[in-house]
Amino acid sequence: MPAEFDPQAIEAKWQKKWEEARVFEIDFKNAKNPYYGLVMYPYPSGDKLHVGHWYNFGPADSYFRFQKMQGKDVFTPMGFDAFGLPAENYAIKTGTPPFKSTAKNVETMIKQLKRMGCMYDWSKTLNTSAPSYYRWTQWLFLQMLKNDLAYKKEGNVNFCPSCQTVLANEQVWDGKCERCESEVSQKPLTQWYWKITNYSDQLLKGLKKIDWPEKTKMMQRNWIGRSEGADVRFEIVDCQRGVIGPINWSSEDADVSRRFKSPANITDNDARIHSRMRTVHLVFTPYNRMHAFDEYIYAESILRILDDVAQRHDIVVHEASAMPEHVHLLVSFAQDRHLERDIVKKLKGSSAREFLQDDEWDSNHLWGEGKHFEDVDSEQQFTKVLKYIQENPSKAHIDPKARILSKLNLVLDTFTTTVDTIFGVTFVVISPEHPNLEELVTEEHKNDVTKYKKEAMSKTEIDRIAENREKTGVPTGSFVIHPFTDEKIPLWVADYVLMSYGTGVVMGVPAHDQRDLDFAKKYDFPVVQSIQNEEKESFVYDDVDKYNVKGEIVDSGEFTGMSIQDGRKKITGTLAKMKKGKAKIQFKIRDWTLSRQRYWGALIPIVYDPDGKPHPVPEEHLPWLLPTDVEFKPTGTSPIAGSKELKERVEKIFGKGWTPEVDTMDTFVCSSFYQFMYLSTDGYGIKTNNLRPPQADYGRQENQKPKNNLVDPEVEKKWMPVDMYIGGAEHACMHLIYARFVTMALKDFGYVSVDEPFQALIHQGIITNDGAKMSKSKGNVVSPDAFVEKYGSDVFRMYLMFMGPFTEGGDWNDTGIKGISRFAQKAYKIIIQNKNCEQDKSLTAGLHVAIKKVTEDVERLHFNTAISALMEFLNACEKLGGIDEDSAKTFTKLLAPLAPHLSEELWEKLGGKGFVIEQQWPTFDPKLIKTDTITIAVQVNGKVRGEFEAPADISEADAIAQAKELPNVVKFIEGGVKKEIYVKGKLVSLVV
Repeated sequence: MPAEFDPQAIEAKWQKKWEEARVFEIDFKNAKNPYYGLVMYPYPSGDKLHVGHWYNFGPADSYFRFQKMQGKDVFTPMGFDAFGLPAENYAIKTGTPPFKSTAKNVETMIKQLKRMGCMYDWSKTLNTSAPSYYRWTQWLFLQMLKNDLAYKKEGNVNFCPSCQTVLANEQVWDGKCERCESEVSQKPLTQWYWKITNYSDQLLKGLKKIDWPEKTKMMQRNWIGRSEGADVRFEIVDCQRGVIGPINWSSEDADVSRRFKSPANITDNDARIHSRMRTVHLVFTPYNRMHAFDEYIYAESILRILDDVAQRHDIVVHEASAMPEHVHLLVSFAQDRHLERDIVKKLKGSSAREFLQDDEWDSNHLWGEGKHFEDVDSEQQFTKVLKYIQENPSKAHIDPKARILSKLNLVLDTFTTTVDTIFGVTFVVISPEHPNLEELVTEEHKNDVTKYKKEAMSKTEIDRIAENREKTGVPTGSFVIHPFTDEKIPLWVADYVLMSYGTGVVMGVPAHDQRDLDFAKKYDFPVVQSIQNEEKESFVYDDVDKYNVKGEIVDSGEFTGMSIQDGRKKITGTLAKMKKGKAKIQFKIRDWTLSRQRYWGALIPIVYDPDGKPHPVPEEHLPWLLPTDVEFKPTGTSPIAGSKELKERVEKIFGKGWTPEVDTMDTFVCSSFYQFMYLSTDGYGIKTNNLRPPQADYGRQENQKPKNNLVDPEVEKKWMPVDMYIGGAEHACMHLIYARFVTMALKDFGYVSVDEPFQALIHQGIITNDGAKMSKSKGNVVSPDAFVEKYGSDVFRMYLMFMGPFTEGGDWNDTGIKGISRFAQKAYKIIIQNKNCEQDKSLTAGLHVAIKKVTEDVERLHFNTAISALMEFLNACEKLGGIDEDSAKTFTKLLAPLAPHLSEELWEKLGGKGFVIEQQWPTFDPKLIKTDTITIAVQVNGKVRGEFEAPADISEADAIAQAKELPNVVKFIEGGVKKEIYVKGKLVSLVV
């Protein structure tokens, strides 16, 4: 029997035994007590795991081993987040194609992970860059598209000039790329988005039922950014909505969004709608032919609502008029859209909901079932129908005021959380990116606005809203009408107003907002007070809790004298009755920007017909394979656009003139649903050096899994949600929020049973190197391999856990690892050589104290104090001359989660049956852990200055006396003690 612990020999031995016995493989359907433990998988972007990875994976494995010994069927898998910027950047750096470098890195990491001795079920690993995996990434995209949660639009996006790709809002930190720290700029691009905003409320409410760190929950709450307030509608002075021109039946050149100031312009050939659209004259009749729109206020309301609904659903409303008992609409839409099931359904459904809600209608119905329609297929017919709609009110002897859409003034909606200040509005500012800005700029101000808009586009959003930055703006020349006073208010463009929050329009209240005050001072706008605090003083909302502020409204017409809270309700209600506003809940979160102009990612499964219309790739063609004939270096446009093979594939399957989508998906899509993919019974392999499955061709693919679901419903229901998820806090507003959104969507689609993916969450601390976070991109990583080779993985694991609390981390140094190595050697020597000794009775009590301490500490992931308790017990064994066999076995069980290889060797030497990891966790006897002494802490002026051991029945006087005699306390009480407090059995508190 060797006298010393030989980690290299022992660890290799037990890793082989575990693998041969398949100890950690899980039978999903037959497991009786399922427990799903998961750690965030690594990016294979460098050639090796570093100490930071070890700090995540090693302690997490110890926690899951502890759960297994508690009698649970623990499933803890490992995979690789192989797509995305990190892997591609590494490939660019080394000059190796991504699929080759990724395959090599994955192979290296697997060797390191196996050397770590973690209890991963390697039969169920996954790799997101494998076609068998990204087939399901693409399937997820198609489900989002099918359920109206995916869309494509042009907009300003975050663009990293270094990475040469778009970044989601969550990937921009303080105006810089979270990956390479380059300054991020704004760039107009057409991108695919997922509607995470549809789940804003659900994402907030779900936080209440999951066991996550409160700080992480707060980060998500702030990111989602729920605000209660009001929408206020400002009409533009002398700026009518106008007519949108007709289809040009002879030309394909057009501008769909062109508005006309008068019908006379409709013959201009340069401003007509594209000929591949269908134009229809629709007539909607209210339910039971009720006169829903007798009053002008309701007529105007339904026209504005229908116009808004149409814009949201890509329907062009040329003109509309509202009669008391029916509404006429002249609309155009893409020819392949179904009139009844798509156009009419969307217009009627959404407009009814909004109208009935806004107007508190008594009826549950707005529209009747029937409809009248006629196709309009010539310019002459268009002109005739347009004239009929516009003259309809007058012919019926009804005043046309507010009944013709084109005659309505354009309006700007602004969201505010402080509508109580509305009488203090002295200007309105609009974002440079606002879609209606150009229509609102008068001729004499066009050059200034164009120049200003260009300058704003070169700045990041962070720069634009920085508090210490000078506020700038230019006038549009237009004015808006104050909803209460009818006063004309100037409309300016200012870059501190963003389209990414609210409506892109802000009412300027300089008396009560610091940003507005800075702007007003610079451009000489009046400062008008409209509220005051309880001390009768004006105040700025930046300095108070706006939702609970106390004070009253002043100089505000009928609302003067009301409390701020009551005034808000009254003002909002009055705006609603006037159809000039309504109560609203606003969210800060924006839709997820999905498109990436990079090669190494899952291709977006979309193709375009010869007319440029997008179509989903049918599921039978998934996986939609990445081409290999590309230059993957970043240029700002997708490198896949140069693939001849992909273009040929698309034309072969879909026809001549069809083209592929060339952007790939954000890598966070891959990890948004991977918790379900681990539960797939076939696994997804680890090979990435071949981008094509064996049977791949450009036609139909044979799928490895059932078409209708990504996971067996029986398995998913049994194992989800994940019981414990461990990973970095930096993902709070990226991966963690995306995974929650996708899980909620999949449940709504009917594919999974849970709406939260991770029931409990723990963030490991960060291991730094000279104070900086270890990062492969920064080149400051510490490789664990040399330490593992010298001391063994158990010692290295325990050393990392002994550095401090798991959730706090620390700065790397290797000065203490020898002490942990001595502990391992001592355990090996004492447990084996002294297993047959007659044990001192005090050791039995000490063992039960250790059982209690280690159990409680590991449950809380306080590994450092658990190891300390084992060290303390081992020192007692050494001092008292040995340990008996039963106690040796119990000690070995306690050591098992923390030093898995060493404990298996000890278990075998002690004659234990099976593997120690399969044994039941020991329990303590409460009778044996009672002690006659207690530890009393001593505070001076609220700070702990020492502690001392004392008899359990010590008196108050004796406790205070002993506390005052402690050397570290004496120096703090030299000036005399003013007050003495004794908390029995726990604390002496001294006030000086």
